[in-house]
Amino acid sequence: MAALLIVLGIASAAYGASIMLVNSGTSFYAIWYVIAALCLVPGITQALLPTSPLAGGFCLAAFILLAVFALVVLSMSTRIMRATAATPPADLDYLLVLGAQVRPNGSPSVVLRNRLETALAYLAENPSTRAIVCGGKGSNEPISEAACMARWLEERGIATDRIEREDRSTTTAENIRFAQRFFDAAHDRVGIVTNNFHVYRAMRIAATAGVAHAWGVSAHSVAWYLPNNLLRECFGIIKNTLRGTM
Repeated sequence: MAALLIVLGIASAAYGASIMLVNSGTSFYAIWYVIAALCLVPGITQALLPTSPLAGGFCLAAFILLAVFALVVLSMSTRIMRATAATPPADLDYLLVLGAQVRPNGSPSVVLRNRLETALAYLAENPSTRAIVCGGKGSNEPISEAACMARWLEERGIATDRIEREDRSTTTAENIRFAQRFFDAAHDRVGIVTNNFHVYRAMRIAATAGVAHAWGVSAHSVAWYLPNNLLRECFGIIKNTLRGTM
């Protein structure tokens, strides 16, 4: 058991470092260092004191705690990913493209670019659909996420008059709530464009915000970062539930 915890701890620390190096604009990668410590400390303690009942009990307790945590996250992650299966109908009235990190040079991050590419494909196939790009300017962003997205879409042929900008929001709940000034939440058919790991939470937030006819429009995400994104979503679901926004 000690050897398993040590291996898991090293793997968790290495994975956290790989997420940190992406410079995604958040410090959530630190959770992997916390998990690494929860594995390494009891694992190394038992390895150094193999005959100590206290060290053995510490190691067993850590293993059980981590196993329960992993099962809860796996259960929630399964539910999250199932939400990506639905296919949105054609000719939606609006697409809400949810915001994500903008790079220091003003270009979209990988996560945001994936959302934009999905939105662009839908808008090209459905010329009557209008876009609402959502997201304010973070302290580490040179321009608002909405401005970045609008420019990206316009450069690829989407007419300026098809794009509305919601540039005040800082959270998913605000994205959806503030965007409602551009559409009729009770009657308009709305697609919510976001990455696959984020569709479930976005749809639940939209329903709570009163968007009656909404579909998730799932964008691609990089497989390597999916564990980090799913874990972050699990905490996001808890946060939004406690705040009453989903």
